[in-house]
Amino acid sequence: MDFFSAQEQSRRTSRFLVIMFSLATLGIVAAVTALAAALLRIYGSPPGYAGSGNQPWALWLGDHWPELALAAIATLLFIGLASLYRIARLSRGGGQVAQLAGGTAVTPDVTDPLRRRLLNVVEEMAIASGVPVPEVFVLEQESGINAFAAGYTPADAAVAVTRGALEQLDRAELQGVVAHEFSHILNGDMRLNIRLMGLLYGILVLSLVGRWLLRGSRYSGRGRSSGGAAAALMLGLALTVIGALGFFCGRLIKAGVSRQREFLADASAVQFTRDPSGIAGALKKIGGFGSTLTSTDSEEIAHMLFTKGATVFRGLFATHPPLGERIRRLDPAFKPGDYPSPKPTLATASPEPALIPLAPEVQLNARRLTAEQLVGAVGQVGPAQIDFASRVHRSLPEALLNAAHSRDDSVLLALALALHHEPPILAGQLKILGAKIGPARSERCAGYANTLRGLGPQYRLPVLELAFPSLKDRPWQQLQFVLDLIHELVRHDGQLELFEYTLLRVLRELLRDAQRPSQPRGRGRRERRAAAAAAAQVLALVARCGHADREQAESAYRRGLDQLAPGTPSRLPEREIDLDVFDEALSHLASLNDRGRRAVLTAVYGTIAHDQTLTVAEQELLRAVSAALRIPLPPLV
Repeated sequence: MDFFSAQEQSRRTSRFLVIMFSLATLGIVAAVTALAAALLRIYGSPPGYAGSGNQPWALWLGDHWPELALAAIATLLFIGLASLYRIARLSRGGGQVAQLAGGTAVTPDVTDPLRRRLLNVVEEMAIASGVPVPEVFVLEQESGINAFAAGYTPADAAVAVTRGALEQLDRAELQGVVAHEFSHILNGDMRLNIRLMGLLYGILVLSLVGRWLLRGSRYSGRGRSSGGAAAALMLGLALTVIGALGFFCGRLIKAGVSRQREFLADASAVQFTRDPSGIAGALKKIGGFGSTLTSTDSEEIAHMLFTKGATVFRGLFATHPPLGERIRRLDPAFKPGDYPSPKPTLATASPEPALIPLAPEVQLNARRLTAEQLVGAVGQVGPAQIDFASRVHRSLPEALLNAAHSRDDSVLLALALALHHEPPILAGQLKILGAKIGPARSERCAGYANTLRGLGPQYRLPVLELAFPSLKDRPWQQLQFVLDLIHELVRHDGQLELFEYTLLRVLRELLRDAQRPSQPRGRGRRERRAAAAAAAQVLALVARCGHADREQAESAYRRGLDQLAPGTPSRLPEREIDLDVFDEALSHLASLNDRGRRAVLTAVYGTIAHDQTLTVAEQELLRAVSAALRIPLPPLV
């Protein structure tokens, strides 16, 4: 399944979730209203009272319709407000969900070899996927093998694994588990899972109220009248039963939402790593060692886990497919008796192998990658991307890697990416930096910039991705200061170059998503003429940037326009499109629906690849376009 199909399926599932939640809520409201009617009949009417009517319902309800209406409305508001509260709390990002589950953050300066290996695997998978590095957490008290990914967007995602997964899985198996979780990140499952948690919390919270009333009636019953204590006991018991009904409804909804997406994530993990033995080996060890979470209540996050957290529910109510079926899809020769036995000793992380740096390639051959294939690569990862990411990650100088992992130096690294290579312009930029952040920090920025230039341009965006988790961990006012300072640096010479624009746009989009993950973004139809004009402006700049010759640029522009709107008569504008106009046009196109954004990306790539070569600058421009359209584009290697 491609990225856009996965996103559409996620939205269809979200609509299904809302419908099921509404039905479950109505059922619970009806049950609570019936409970209120029974209590009012028993405790609220005089003996022998038959109501003011002769109908059967009047004999039972009497004149209590206002109280019953109030009970129904109060229940509806209670469920709705509880769900909104939970969603608001979870909207802080994936890290909040991981902490609620008992996760401990893995800091970049970690020395534990197992945690270091986990962090390396996650960072490499992020670079290979073309998304920012997520936060990493470990559930230290959990000896079972499990994991989950949480968040609203890739920019605020978090990946959490249990201590058992770290200790019992080898690197290939751990990579398979992480690839499985990245599939959830790329396919839009994370946002769906958080909505599921928030909505179902409102249903399940009734059982918590019932338990509270039961405890209260037990401990304080002696101080109440017998009638009041009996009413509290009856109400608490009834709400507990109704809450249990909500619990089973929630389980049914979770099961309907998550089972098929687990099969998709398993298949994606194999596609990402091209190694079925990794994810299959992890699942086999789960069958032999166990996956149950013991120190935290896994019910709320059951649908998010790598495998089920408990074995109570099966069949219709299971949030995950049967383990044996998942394994046989990956290893047809597997038999239930092949589960490994738990090891008496714990696994240790072997040293990470060093790789030589990437060659500073100026351009890549684009003859074999069509626009349709590029769109098919969105949200997908392959061995070539993972190899590229591993080489980038392991060949980075220690000073740059430490800077990317540092809360303070990650800012300096981002500023270093904005520094120019020409000495006169660089001198002016360093003067600005010295006045804004001090001479010492300005000098460190210059050192980082010099090191990056020695590595080659293909390292620039991966370094930004590695620095992102440390960079985003700041108040928005500080991040705005950094963005404004980068804007001042790149505008110092009066011109905005292609990579300078890419840096600003990518960083702005990622930080905005990280700081406001739950903020709704526009989707849907836009006025066709305005969208066509914006697309033409984008294609015009892309054509001019990649083709110095006017005739070639004209031909590339026509090719892109034909892919976007076949048969549209148009010529490349005589006046050049500046990057400010380009930026505004991209922002307009970002509000298109999936079909429109897919068409824009296809046309942009068709324009860039017209001359059958892809320079690093063109790849970076393509990355800026995809970031603006919120499309995860992996490295084109």
